[in-house]
Amino acid sequence: MKKVLVISYYFPPMGMGGVQRTAKFVKYLPLYGWKPFVLTVAPKQYLASDECLLRDVDNGHTRIFRTGAIISQDPNGKTKVVEFKTDNRRKFLSRIMQVFLIPDSKALWKRKALKLAEKIVKENNIELVYATAPPYTDFLIAKELKETFGLPVVLDYRDSWIDCPNNYYPTPFHKNTHRKMETGVLKTADKIVTINSRIKELIREKYPFIAEEDFVIIPQGFARDDFNGTEKPAAKKKMRFTYAGSFMNYYTPKYFLEGLSMLFSVRPELKDEIEASFLGSFPNEHKSLIDNYGLGKAVNLLGYVEHSDCVKYEQSSDVLWMMINKTERSDLHSTGKLYEYFGAGKPILACVPEGVARESLRNYNAVKICNPDDSEAIAKAIEEYYDLYISGRMPVPNRDVINRYDRQKLTGELAGVFENVLLKSQEDAAEEPGTDKINLAST
Repeated sequence: MKKVLVISYYFPPMGMGGVQRTAKFVKYLPLYGWKPFVLTVAPKQYLASDECLLRDVDNGHTRIFRTGAIISQDPNGKTKVVEFKTDNRRKFLSRIMQVFLIPDSKALWKRKALKLAEKIVKENNIELVYATAPPYTDFLIAKELKETFGLPVVLDYRDSWIDCPNNYYPTPFHKNTHRKMETGVLKTADKIVTINSRIKELIREKYPFIAEEDFVIIPQGFARDDFNGTEKPAAKKKMRFTYAGSFMNYYTPKYFLEGLSMLFSVRPELKDEIEASFLGSFPNEHKSLIDNYGLGKAVNLLGYVEHSDCVKYEQSSDVLWMMINKTERSDLHSTGKLYEYFGAGKPILACVPEGVARESLRNYNAVKICNPDDSEAIAKAIEEYYDLYISGRMPVPNRDVINRYDRQKLTGELAGVFENVLLKSQEDAAEEPGTDKINLAST
């Protein structure tokens, strides 16, 4: 197998959506002739832990290297998980860190990671470097490895850098420093992968020296084998709307809960017919909304569950709800949750602004779309779905749209990128003066 170093600060057993893209790529790359060597961290504690995702990548072909101590555990042998800080406190702490740490809060990880990365490259004859961000520190590590070893580099943008809505620039100096860092990273990259066309367009607008052919779009997706062979959903007494994900970084259940309450006020008999379930972190600041709207009997808060259990719950639901809040750059977001919903093959209630997410939902067929802060439209959509549910006329999704986002197929596309980049790198090296072209081409 060819050998690729995967630089990913976020990696199982860390949980939550940002981990899954990389974990699934790592799982499937060996099917296409690539052995992943993963460089990541051993954090002392987690906001969410998912051992199921870690078992998923333990395929005998993957080696995982972690900086830091062994993952800390509580007396029961379980990974330590901490509660989410309130949204305001989290934003405050994030902004403080962004004043002093550039490009992100993982900047202090760079030195340890580089030391370990150099050791991995030397001892394992790594042929290519793949880095995924955020955090953007991952990109800086890849850049230095390129400069030190001359290895080809593929970058994976899961979000934009300069235009990321979570970024804070307290002064022009901070933003300019970010821009210079990104310029340097892009100049050393051999190929740039983005999850959607809008992120690609923003990069090209800011950095016109990057050619169109330097980009490949590989969207978010779902793993078909996560949904194959799952247990038959248990019978339910109520129609179930489910949200799988955490409420942070401007995400809020407020308008959905308000819409549900509005529906119950005009059709009180539905209080015993509809339930809303939430899988993932549900901060205390939002729990008061449940009481304020009188929804205690209609809402289930299940907390974070491992991915395998989440998939089962999605399949036992009747409608999957998602939202993307309106922010300055909300048009960029194509949250991984949406494509997981595609995998479940369920009707979707999408409360999203204009942008990439709405484009992805086009032609899905089994979807109702409204603005994220339009409580009246949300109430109407819930009611319409309920009436369809009772009459046995729930919409059926378009399988062609679903098949487009199969992660195994998407990993095949990524492996193809690796092959092309590696071949071009070998050809370029063979053409350098004084190089034995035949020997290099045969390695």
